[in-house]
Formats: sequence, structure tokens, C-alpha cells
Amino acid sequence: MDKDKYKKTIYITSITYAVFMAVFTIVVFLWTKDKVLTVIVTSGMTFLCFLSYILHIADDMYISGIIIQLADLMDVLLFIDEHEIFPGSEDTVLSKLQSKVVKLSKVLKNKSRQEEQEHENIKRLVSDIAHQLKTPIANLKMYSSFLAAGNLPESTQKEYTDIICMSVERLNFLSENIIKVSRLESGIIQLKMQNQCLNETVLKAVKDIYTKAFQKGIEIKYTETGKIKLKHDKNWTAEAVFNLLDNAVKYGKKGNTIYLSIRSFGMFAEIAVKDENDIIPYEERNNIFMRFYRGKNSSRQEGLGIGLYLAREITVKQGGYINIKQSGNGNTFSIMLYIDAK
Repeated sequence: MDKDKYKKTIYITSITYAVFMAVFTIVVFLWTKDKVLTVIVTSGMTFLCFLSYILHIADDMYISGIIIQLADLMDVLLFIDEHEIFPGSEDTVLSKLQSKVVKLSKVLKNKSRQEEQEHENIKRLVSDIAHQLKTPIANLKMYSSFLAAGNLPESTQKEYTDIICMSVERLNFLSENIIKVSRLESGIIQLKMQNQCLNETVLKAVKDIYTKAFQKGIEIKYTETGKIKLKHDKNWTAEAVFNLLDNAVKYGKKGNTIYLSIRSFGMFAEIAVKDENDIIPYEERNNIFMRFYRGKNSSRQEGLGIGLYLAREITVKQGGYINIKQSGNGNTFSIMLYIDAK
């Protein structure tokens, strides 16, 4: 009902009440012929009419106040605020409504934060990819232009061709790993969690890294305390272990040994990769699992800073966690996976 209709209704009600009061007073006078009683009845009816008017004004003020407070409550949603308008201690319809509105406001605020974070992640990802692509693309443009110019010695042509091939390989490696990262983060790839032997998964990663380690003169020693079966995705877990081994080989020196072990204790199974490389500073240990992060000691080695990030993402998505600690003259990376007792 709009304001004009409401006023019209009040006006008609007031006229009807006044007519009824006049008719009732005349009926009382004609019926009793008593002037005193008629005056008393008239006074009583007038008082009731006045009281009704006062109650109407009070009710109108109360409703107006409630409407203002409801408008303020709507502002809580509009501005995604969480402050209370009605006393939360009272068990009233309005306080219950307020509770629902505040909860909805919290949900909207969290959703807004998530969207902002996703937006920032996308911006950072685009920036990181652009930074990673800049060097190989610049090399391709520059050295291809040198080759196109001609009149270069054969040795120089071979050198430039090798640089171009390395840049292409780098681009290919970058694109493959970015696809892996994007598929994991977007949920396109669903991990196939099956109850299977973890030892075989780890040995699959060793087989993939063995040639690279052999060519660099690095030995991999593998130990196990027994067969462990748990729910995990074999291919992606092998990818995570491979990335840890690849990191150890990449920054290792000829004659180094990588100690790979698998054991179970309590509710978890541990896959540990211990290297003999330079010790990673304590202040960098959280950062090395960030996407595209390169440590201070990694500037002399080719890399994109994706391997450890992928290893952590794969582990976390399987309900586990990954950590790093100093072990003697090297570092130990550990993948911890939960063993389901069922």
C-alpha cells in the first residue's frame, strides 16, 4: 500500500468512527432521555477517539523507525558491512532477520575477497609468464636475424643455431609446465586417487630422472623400509617426486649423491629427497615453493621456478604437505602423504 492510499484509509476510518460515535450518542440519548449519561458516553467516546489517534501516531512513528532501521540493515548488504542495527540479544523476528543479513554479508565479503585474490593471481601469472617468455623470444628474434643476414662463419652459425634450439626448448618446457600448473589450479584435471603401492610410484620417478643424473655424474641411492600402500594418484605423485629429484640433480655437482628414501610412521608416509647441494637459507624456505620463484643461489642454473611449486600443489591436493629442512651439508625435501587406515 502506498502513502496516499494509506492516508485515504486512515481518513475514511476516522470519518466512520466519528459518524458511529455521533449515532451512538444520539441513540443513547433517545433511549435513556438522560443528559448526564449522554455526556458521560460522549466524553468516553471522545476519549477513546483521542486515545486511538495517539496510538495511531505512536504506531506510525514506531513503523517509521523500523523502516529506517531496515533501510540501515539493507545498507549492511549494500556496503558489505557486519555491524548490528537491532539488539542481537533479543529473540525477535527483526533480530533473526538481522542475523541472516549479517551472515549473508559475511559470505559476500568472503566471495569478494576471493574474487580479488583470483584477480591478483591472474595478474601475477600473466606478469610471470611474460617475464619468462621475454628472454627466449628475444634470443629467437636476435639470433634468427643474425643468421638471416648471412656472411657468418660456420662456427658462428652453429653457435647461433644452438642458442635458437635452446630457446625453443625453453619455450616448449615453459609451455608444458604452465599447462600443468593451469590444469591443476583450475581443477580441469581430477586426481585419480587409488589405493596402490607408493614404492612403485617413487621408482617410476627414479627411472625418469636416472639418465639425467648419470650424465651429470650424480648417484641416486634408494632405500625403503617396506612396501607402503595408500590412496594417491600414481602419475601426478611421480611427477612431484621427479621434480624434487630434478631439483637436486640440477643444482648438484659431479660426484654428489642423492639419498631417496620412503618410510611410514604414524598416520603418514614420507618420501624424502636428501641432496648435497648448497644449503637453502632459512628465510627462503617458504618462498622456494612459490610459482616462478628463483633463489639467490639459483641464478647460475637454467630453470623456471615451477618444479617445486608443482610438487607442493600436487601434494596438497592429495591431502598431504611438503617441507624442507637442513640435513648436514645439504637439504632434505619431504613429501608427507596421509595413510588411510580403512
